[in-house]
Amino acid sequence: MSRKKRRQTPEWQWEQILIDAHYDYRWRQVLDPLYEKFQRWKAGKLTHADMDQAIHETHKQNQELYSLFREKRSFLVGLIQWNREWFEGWVVDHPPPPGVELVLVPDRSLSSKAT
Repeated sequence: MSRKKRRQTPEWQWEQILIDAHYDYRWRQVLDPLYEKFQRWKAGKLTHADMDQAIHETHKQNQELYSLFREKRSFLVGLIQWNREWFEGWVVDHPPPPGVELVLVPDRSLSSKAT
């Protein structure tokens, strides 16, 4: 199947919605704290040095996210599903279409009992 045809499949579209939603989630994790620091800086509660550090840390996180979301699509879709707390909440409202196999992640409660 051509790449163009693949993009029209329910499986590809579901994967894209998943990637887009997780992308937004991860960006909010990075940028919301910076936004809050800007608000505190504006109120005079943080120094320029504090903001310089916050911007530097955010830039490093930005680079990590950029690298993550440049990964191969199939790897990224599987990796997102390993974020069980986020994925289990998301997939309730966005069930996969027939033909999509979800990643099986070991139950943490079972693995912790084995140790």
